[in-house]
Amino acid sequence: MGINLSSSIFLSNSTIAGFIPFLRLHKILYTLQIRPHCFQFKRETVEQNSEQVAIFLLDKLDGVPTQFLMKTDQNEFELELEIATRPYFLVESASRSYVVAERTLPVEGMNNFRDMGGYCGLNGKRVKWGKLYRSDHLHNATNRGIQYIKDLEISTVIDYRSENEISKYPNPDLDFIKQSYHLDPSAHVAELAAQFDSSKDQEDLALIQEIMRQKGQGELVNHSEVIAAQYQMFVTGDEARESFGKMIQLLADSGGSPFVQHCRGGKDRTGFGSALVLGLLGVSTEDIINDYLITGKNREERNRVKMEGYRQLTQDPNILEHLYSFIDTKPEFIEAALTVIKDKYGTIENYVLSELDISLETIERLRDLYLE
Repeated sequence: MGINLSSSIFLSNSTIAGFIPFLRLHKILYTLQIRPHCFQFKRETVEQNSEQVAIFLLDKLDGVPTQFLMKTDQNEFELELEIATRPYFLVESASRSYVVAERTLPVEGMNNFRDMGGYCGLNGKRVKWGKLYRSDHLHNATNRGIQYIKDLEISTVIDYRSENEISKYPNPDLDFIKQSYHLDPSAHVAELAAQFDSSKDQEDLALIQEIMRQKGQGELVNHSEVIAAQYQMFVTGDEARESFGKMIQLLADSGGSPFVQHCRGGKDRTGFGSALVLGLLGVSTEDIINDYLITGKNREERNRVKMEGYRQLTQDPNILEHLYSFIDTKPEFIEAALTVIKDKYGTIENYVLSELDISLETIERLRDLYLE
């Protein structure tokens, strides 16, 4: 295994997707694969007198150190590792030890496959790495991407897409998946419903035509309000409550085996489902929102290509702005859902107990399985 160490420029939390703090009381390290086989580490904040840490490579998530990599007190640095599997790193200092791993995973063909582990949760415990995944749809995964997913030992898939979406963009046949569940929240605003219900090659045109119809009839409302209404429907809609309640129950009944939840882009439906899970595990609202925002960084190139396609169909700046709102990732979108929950129920736990037909025993079992 080749190893090379080099220093790099400090970047803020908002600069790189995946650098989200998961233990704010301590200045710990995070890692991100910035190019093939190159892993960048950084501390939560730059310190004048940083605590020295020793970094080891683990043979697996819950395994033993197989190789000492380095000892350093630098605030940020890079390690180049020739390694074929997903790496987990053990970080040890005089005061503590912890495991770090990549959050956004390099699944070939996909752009938003993420591990929800590592965040600080209830009573100072951390969300387990390698158990809770969220992603865009699996349709675009290449053969190498599918092998990568298989190596994660994921056994359950939660698919939030509609029947029409699934028929147009089916997930590949994954023989290693033991259970796959279709839980459609049916919380699409009119424009997105028009797109989802059209044929595969007419989706963009159908969406633009619906927006033009609304504009022509004076029905086109502020685009941010449209998205906020979508997220509020995740909280209040009957089918949404049933779907997300089943997801939580399935998680609690899984025995702790790895699972992935996804929709089409891994932003809206998956974003809300992930927020519920993290909230039940005691993750802070700030970290829940930051986790949601990683999607924006992950999909920058995809969104650029998407908008180029839209510009081939319309040059109307108002319509283009409206279209971008559907693929944009803004904090106020997930905040719209979280605000409804806070105002009416106080906490995510109270909301789940009151509206999703989930018992406190189930929530406690969920915490036992996914916190450490």
